[in-house]
Amino acid sequence: MTTTTSPIILGLDPGTRFLGAVVLRGNDLLAYAVHELRNGEQPYDLIGQARRRVFRYIERYAPQVVAIEAPYLISTKRAAVLSAVAQELHQRSKQLGLSVREMSPEEVRQSVTGNPGATKIEVAEALVAKGFGELRRLLPRRPARAALGLRPRDKYWLHVFDALALAVQPALDFRYRKTAIQLVE
Repeated sequence: MTTTTSPIILGLDPGTRFLGAVVLRGNDLLAYAVHELRNGEQPYDLIGQARRRVFRYIERYAPQVVAIEAPYLISTKRAAVLSAVAQELHQRSKQLGLSVREMSPEEVRQSVTGNPGATKIEVAEALVAKGFGELRRLLPRRPARAALGLRPRDKYWLHVFDALALAVQPALDFRYRKTAIQLVE
């Protein structure tokens, strides 16, 4: 009988202002952070910052899987930069021999909550309820009225929850595959 350990998964929520990152092994949250990306003179300055952050995670934690949120393909300058950031992170991860899993926001929400139209707050609450209680203190407070919106601090930490939601799906895939292998043995 062979024993398998859960893979280390790096979940990335790329953005043009912030990069959410989570390192997960099974149900163990090894690291999480939101990194501010500062606009430079050229779009590649932003891409370089994101790449350096991701390489540090890869160097420190040696993940086997990188889960990245696929950006929406809309024709704005900001969306083009976001698409370039996500594509760069995807390509560099592949070049390093890592398995890359790219998921749309709807796929992520569906896998975590069962509802592809769930809000970011609903996803965060579901993750805390599913065993990531150490992040409870980072849950955003729902505004008294929807029109008031979220406080900047609450929006900030949603990047961590987005990255975690991305990392959870490949972890689940591994657990199901492992269970199926054990049943066959």
